[in-house]
This record gives sequence, structure tokens and C-alpha cells, in this order.
Amino acid sequence: MSATSRWQGAQHRIGLTGGIASGKSSVARYLKDLGIAVLDADLYSHEALKPGTQASEAVLSRYGRQVEAAPDCDIKPSADQRNINRRELGRIVFNNQEERRWLEQIIHPVVRARFELELAKHPETSTIVLMIPLLFEADLTELVSEVWLVHCLPTQQLERLKQRDGLSTAEAKARMEAQWPLSQKCAKADLVLDNRSASICWERQIKARLSVINSGQR
Repeated sequence: MSATSRWQGAQHRIGLTGGIASGKSSVARYLKDLGIAVLDADLYSHEALKPGTQASEAVLSRYGRQVEAAPDCDIKPSADQRNINRRELGRIVFNNQEERRWLEQIIHPVVRARFELELAKHPETSTIVLMIPLLFEADLTELVSEVWLVHCLPTQQLERLKQRDGLSTAEAKARMEAQWPLSQKCAKADLVLDNRSASICWERQIKARLSVINSGQR
């Protein structure tokens, strides 16, 4: 599928995306408060690396103790209890493009399968949101009817990321550079939500767009 192909089914699927720390979670919470179901790719990615999963074991096999979290007690954990130190894993993959691509090849199919599973639970839902940070990078646009992109200035993105995750400037920049720049994503989005200042801007945009969507479903 190309990056421009879209879901053509009766259900209206909104792909919510944006750069790291651009404000997607705030928009998602707002949409949930409006009563709209939101499916979260980050949640599914996190679950994919839980102890004992196939993806988790693949990561531990590749990187060993370098990414294995210290146990909470002196008892050595069994194979299905070993936790991944996600921060250490991040240090590896966000500083090595080859390793990041390897991890994405492990995680993306799991996330895609989980989306299909969760979507099947909402057959009567008229409008649903799929929050996918790597919507364009992972070429998942065929899952959604339209794309909403949360936008802010790169300088805001950097400072928010450093503050949120406790990262150095270099670490934060490495994570930002692992994704498409917001300017490139904006060119492919159907609606660009302005998160450069007060949330009232994007709240108004969302209400206006949902009004159009709902009127077309009547």
C-alpha cells in the first residue's frame, strides 16, 4: 500500500498522529471526554514488550543483559518474568538506525494485529480514533479514513520531550530525528491541529471537523 491509501469502509476512522511530544495524548484525552473511542498504538507497543512475549524474548536475545532490567529481589527471574529496561533499549535504537529498524520490524506487526483485533470489537461504532505516532513512517494510512496531525514548533517539541522524559538535549533530538519532521507530516495530513499555544485552538478545530463528519453520517 502507498502512504496515501485510505480506509474506504463505512466506519469513519480518524488517524491521530504527530511528532513525539507534540501533544497527541492531550488531544486523545479530549476526544475520549467527548465519548469517542481511542485506540492507542503506544499502549500496544508497550504491551508487546511485556515479559514473556515473543517480541520481548527477541529483544533480550539480541541485546542480553544490556537491556534487562534489574530484578526487584535477589531471586533470579524466570524467562517469562524478565523485564526490559526500556530506557536502555531506547538508548540503543535511537542512536542506531539499523537497530531501530530491527525493533520496528518486530513491534509493528504486533501493533497492526492488535489494531485489527480491537477494531473488530467496535463493528457498530460510527467514528473511532486510531492514535498512531508512526502512522506515516510505518505506512499504516490504509487503516484510517483521514489523518489528523497535532502540530507544534520543533523548539516546543524538544523542550516538552526533555521535560516529560527527563532526557538530555542530545537524547531528545535523537528521538525526534528518528521520526519524519512535522513539516513533512503536515503535507500529508487532512487536518493540522494547532498546538503551539492554548488548547482552545485545536479544540475548536476538532469540534468543527466532527460536526462535518457527524452531518455526513446522518
